[in-house]
Amino acid sequence: MGAPGKEKILIIEDDTELRAVYADAIAASGYTVLTAEDGDKGLAMVRTEKPDLILLDLILPTLPGFEVLKSIKADAGTRDTIVIILSVIGEKGLIQKAMDMGANGYVVKGSSKPNEIIGKIQTFFTKQDIEKHADVYRLFVQGNRGDAAKLQSTAGLTKPFTCPVCKQETMLILTPDNSHPGEHWFSAHFTCPICGKIF
Repeated sequence: MGAPGKEKILIIEDDTELRAVYADAIAASGYTVLTAEDGDKGLAMVRTEKPDLILLDLILPTLPGFEVLKSIKADAGTRDTIVIILSVIGEKGLIQKAMDMGANGYVVKGSSKPNEIIGKIQTFFTKQDIEKHADVYRLFVQGNRGDAAKLQSTAGLTKPFTCPVCKQETMLILTPDNSHPGEHWFSAHFTCPICGKIF
Protein backbone atom coordinates (compact mmCIF):
# COMPACT_ATOMS: atom_id res chain seq x y z
CA MET A 1 0.00 0.00 0.00
CA GLY A 2 1.04 3.55 -0.50
CA ALA A 3 0.32 6.77 1.30
CA PRO A 4 -3.11 7.25 2.91
CA GLY A 5 -5.64 8.24 0.26
CA LYS A 6 -4.76 5.42 -2.10
CA GLU A 7 -6.24 2.83 0.27
CA LYS A 8 -9.99 2.25 0.08
CA ILE A 9 -11.75 1.34 3.33
CA LEU A 10 -15.29 -0.04 3.48
CA ILE A 11 -17.27 0.30 6.72
CA ILE A 12 -20.18 -2.15 6.98
CA GLU A 13 -22.12 -0.89 10.01
CA ASP A 14 -25.86 -0.49 10.55
CA ASP A 15 -25.67 2.15 13.30
CA THR A 16 -25.95 5.48 11.44
CA GLU A 17 -24.18 7.53 14.10
CA LEU A 18 -21.28 5.12 14.61
CA ARG A 19 -20.87 4.70 10.85
CA ALA A 20 -20.59 8.47 10.44
CA VAL A 21 -18.11 8.83 13.32
CA TYR A 22 -15.80 6.13 11.94
CA ALA A 23 -16.16 7.35 8.36
CA ASP A 24 -15.34 10.96 9.25
CA ALA A 25 -12.31 10.03 11.37
CA ILE A 26 -10.89 7.64 8.77
CA ALA A 27 -11.49 10.08 5.90
CA ALA A 28 -9.79 12.84 7.92
CA SER A 29 -6.73 10.57 8.11
CA GLY A 30 -6.48 10.61 4.32
CA TYR A 31 -8.13 7.34 3.37
CA THR A 32 -10.92 6.85 0.83
CA VAL A 33 -14.03 5.72 2.72
CA LEU A 34 -17.06 3.76 1.54
CA THR A 35 -20.00 2.77 3.75
CA ALA A 36 -22.82 0.23 3.75
CA GLU A 37 -25.65 -0.10 6.26
CA ASP A 38 -26.44 -3.80 5.88
CA GLY A 39 -24.80 -7.10 5.01
CA ASP A 40 -26.15 -7.49 1.49
CA LYS A 41 -25.13 -3.99 0.40
CA GLY A 42 -21.77 -4.41 2.08
CA LEU A 43 -21.03 -7.68 0.32
CA ALA A 44 -22.09 -6.20 -3.02
CA MET A 45 -19.70 -3.27 -2.46
CA VAL A 46 -16.88 -5.65 -1.54
CA ARG A 47 -17.28 -7.29 -4.95
CA THR A 48 -17.68 -4.11 -7.02
CA GLU A 49 -15.44 -1.63 -5.20
CA LYS A 50 -12.60 -4.00 -4.18
CA PRO A 51 -11.73 -2.20 -0.91
CA ASP A 52 -8.28 -2.66 0.61
CA LEU A 53 -9.70 -3.06 4.13
CA ILE A 54 -13.15 -3.74 5.59
CA LEU A 55 -14.48 -2.80 9.02
CA LEU A 56 -17.27 -5.34 9.51
CA ASP A 57 -19.99 -5.32 12.14
CA LEU A 58 -21.30 -8.75 13.15
CA ILE A 59 -24.92 -7.84 13.90
CA LEU A 60 -26.31 -6.54 10.61
CA PRO A 61 -29.66 -6.39 8.82
CA THR A 62 -30.28 -8.63 5.76
CA LEU A 63 -27.07 -10.68 6.12
CA PRO A 64 -25.15 -11.31 9.39
CA GLY A 65 -21.51 -10.28 9.61
CA PHE A 66 -20.27 -13.87 9.87
CA GLU A 67 -22.02 -14.69 6.58
CA VAL A 68 -20.44 -11.64 4.96
CA LEU A 69 -17.02 -12.72 6.26
CA LYS A 70 -17.56 -16.28 5.04
CA SER A 71 -18.44 -15.05 1.53
CA ILE A 72 -15.46 -12.69 1.40
CA LYS A 73 -13.01 -15.41 2.37
CA ALA A 74 -14.59 -17.99 0.03
CA ASP A 75 -14.17 -15.78 -3.04
CA ALA A 76 -10.75 -15.94 -4.72
CA GLY A 77 -11.15 -12.30 -5.78
CA THR A 78 -11.69 -10.97 -2.24
CA ARG A 79 -10.21 -13.53 0.17
CA ASP A 80 -6.98 -11.54 0.66
CA THR A 81 -8.83 -8.37 1.65
CA ILE A 82 -8.05 -7.27 5.21
CA VAL A 83 -11.15 -7.68 7.40
CA ILE A 84 -11.34 -6.20 10.89
CA ILE A 85 -14.41 -7.21 12.88
CA LEU A 86 -16.09 -4.29 14.67
CA SER A 87 -18.51 -5.60 17.30
CA VAL A 88 -20.11 -4.76 20.65
CA ILE A 89 -19.46 -8.37 21.70
CA GLY A 90 -16.03 -9.07 23.15
CA GLU A 91 -16.57 -12.71 24.07
CA LYS A 92 -13.38 -14.75 23.62
CA GLY A 93 -15.15 -17.60 21.81
CA LEU A 94 -16.66 -15.21 19.28
CA ILE A 95 -13.30 -13.53 18.70
CA GLN A 96 -11.70 -16.94 18.10
CA LYS A 97 -14.49 -17.91 15.69
CA ALA A 98 -13.93 -14.73 13.67
CA MET A 99 -10.18 -15.35 13.50
CA ASP A 100 -10.70 -19.00 12.53
CA MET A 101 -12.94 -17.82 9.68
CA GLY A 102 -10.19 -15.58 8.34
CA ALA A 103 -10.70 -12.21 10.03
CA ASN A 104 -7.46 -10.26 10.38
CA GLY A 105 -8.40 -8.44 13.56
CA TYR A 106 -11.18 -7.82 16.06
CA VAL A 107 -12.17 -4.53 17.69
CA VAL A 108 -14.74 -4.22 20.48
CA LYS A 109 -16.89 -1.11 20.04
CA GLY A 110 -16.76 1.23 22.99
CA SER A 111 -13.34 0.05 24.12
CA SER A 112 -11.53 1.53 21.10
CA LYS A 113 -11.68 5.18 20.08
CA PRO A 114 -11.66 6.14 16.38
CA ASN A 115 -7.98 7.15 16.52
CA GLU A 116 -7.10 3.71 17.96
CA ILE A 117 -8.98 2.03 15.12
CA ILE A 118 -7.07 4.21 12.64
CA GLY A 119 -3.85 3.04 14.32
CA LYS A 120 -4.90 -0.58 13.77
CA ILE A 121 -5.70 0.16 10.12
CA GLN A 122 -2.26 1.69 9.61
CA THR A 123 -0.66 -1.31 11.33
CA PHE A 124 -2.35 -3.74 8.95
CA PHE A 125 -1.33 -1.73 5.90
CA THR A 126 2.27 -1.63 7.18
CA LYS A 127 2.25 -5.41 7.72
CA GLN A 128 0.82 -5.93 4.24
CA ASP A 129 3.60 -3.80 2.74
CA ILE A 130 6.22 -5.92 4.48
CA GLU A 131 4.61 -9.17 3.37
CA LYS A 132 4.40 -8.03 -0.26
CA HIS A 133 8.08 -7.20 -0.55
CA ALA A 134 9.87 -9.80 1.54
CA ASP A 135 9.81 -13.37 2.75
CA VAL A 136 8.35 -13.09 6.23
CA TYR A 137 8.70 -15.73 8.94
CA ARG A 138 6.11 -16.04 11.70
CA LEU A 139 7.12 -17.82 14.89
CA PHE A 140 5.58 -18.52 18.26
CA VAL A 141 8.11 -18.11 21.08
CA GLN A 142 8.32 -20.40 24.08
CA GLY A 143 9.00 -18.49 27.27
CA ASN A 144 11.07 -21.05 29.14
CA ARG A 145 14.62 -20.73 27.82
CA GLY A 146 17.53 -18.33 27.88
CA ASP A 147 16.60 -14.65 28.10
CA ALA A 148 12.88 -15.21 27.52
CA ALA A 149 11.83 -13.35 30.67
CA LYS A 150 14.08 -10.40 29.80
CA LEU A 151 12.71 -10.27 26.24
CA GLN A 152 9.12 -10.37 27.52
CA SER A 153 9.82 -7.49 29.84
CA THR A 154 11.62 -5.41 27.20
CA ALA A 155 8.81 -5.90 24.66
CA GLY A 156 6.13 -5.12 27.26
CA LEU A 157 4.47 -8.50 26.91
CA THR A 158 2.82 -10.63 29.55
CA LYS A 159 3.85 -14.22 30.17
CA PRO A 160 3.94 -16.34 28.08
CA PHE A 161 4.45 -13.77 25.31
CA THR A 162 0.83 -12.67 25.26
CA CYS A 163 -0.72 -9.37 24.22
CA PRO A 164 -1.43 -7.30 27.36
CA VAL A 165 -4.64 -6.01 25.73
CA CYS A 166 -6.16 -9.15 24.14
CA LYS A 167 -4.51 -11.78 26.36
CA GLN A 168 -3.74 -13.76 23.20
CA GLU A 169 -0.43 -15.39 22.31
CA THR A 170 1.66 -13.06 20.15
CA MET A 171 3.64 -13.96 17.07
CA LEU A 172 7.25 -13.06 16.34
CA ILE A 173 7.59 -11.68 12.81
CA LEU A 174 11.03 -11.97 11.19
CA THR A 175 11.72 -9.95 8.04
CA PRO A 176 14.96 -10.49 6.08
CA ASP A 177 17.40 -7.59 6.34
CA ASN A 178 19.45 -7.48 3.15
CA SER A 179 21.80 -4.75 4.32
CA HIS A 180 24.40 -7.41 5.30
CA PRO A 181 25.43 -9.17 2.04
CA GLY A 182 26.31 -12.83 2.46
CA GLU A 183 24.84 -12.98 5.97
CA HIS A 184 21.41 -13.85 7.32
CA TRP A 185 20.11 -10.87 9.29
CA PHE A 186 16.49 -10.18 10.23
CA SER A 187 14.46 -7.36 11.69
CA ALA A 188 11.96 -8.61 14.25
CA HIS A 189 8.84 -7.52 16.08
CA PHE A 190 6.02 -9.12 18.03
CA THR A 191 2.46 -8.69 16.80
CA CYS A 192 -0.91 -9.65 18.22
CA PRO A 193 -3.01 -11.70 15.74
CA ILE A 194 -6.21 -10.31 17.28
CA CYS A 195 -5.76 -6.53 17.56
CA GLY A 196 -2.78 -6.17 15.23
CA LYS A 197 -0.78 -4.23 17.83
CA ILE A 198 2.98 -4.31 17.23
CA PHE A 199 5.40 -4.51 20.16
